[in-house]
Amino acid sequence: MSRPYRVAVIPTRDRHAMVSELIDALYPQVDEALVIDNRSDPPFLADADRWPVDPAGAWVTVLAHDVDPPNISAMWNIGLRYASTVAFQHGASHCYDVIVLNSDVSVSSGWVEALSSAMRSTPAVLAYPDQFGGSEQILHTRAEPVDLRQRITGYAYMLRGEAGLRLDESMAWWYSDDSLDWEAREQGGALLVPGLAVEHRCPNGSMQERPELEAQAARDRETFIAKWGQAPH
Repeated sequence: MSRPYRVAVIPTRDRHAMVSELIDALYPQVDEALVIDNRSDPPFLADADRWPVDPAGAWVTVLAHDVDPPNISAMWNIGLRYASTVAFQHGASHCYDVIVLNSDVSVSSGWVEALSSAMRSTPAVLAYPDQFGGSEQILHTRAEPVDLRQRITGYAYMLRGEAGLRLDESMAWWYSDDSLDWEAREQGGALLVPGLAVEHRCPNGSMQERPELEAQAARDRETFIAKWGQAPH
């Protein structure tokens, strides 16, 4: 294979239309997509007619994650372990990309390739799009707070799969992406990439729908501070 094997990881709950539109956009860009369905009612199902299984192209797998309240870090890790397994099965464990996306995100054609090319042109093990219209590509290599406009885009990022990074599940809803970012900086770098902004259609929608997640986010912030000695911002 002339490029890295690519697996998209998409956790979701009750956003069938949006996750389907996201998979439509990703279908030509990745080799596999994994949807981690957290108690959707009705469950999300992969449409074999809409996304036909093709060993040479993209296909969709759905795994049920029947845990409530949700642990987004655990769901992400399910996806990362799955990506590691399928990359090994395809002889690509030495070079594969994992694209982690919220189900309410919209990406453009060529987005995956552009982000991967940027990441793999540097030592970075994590890459994410600049959402603030910046023009400078920045490689962060120190575990410390940065300008908020350069902070990891937790709802849309890419990992160099072979680096083996995982999320800290002690942070169940918030800040584990920041912790992942800081770990990535210590293992090669976290890359901010301009010109690849994504549409985030329902920012903080889950917290608005479920107030208990806001309390969890506050606890996660304290966990982050206990781990790193300071807050990410």
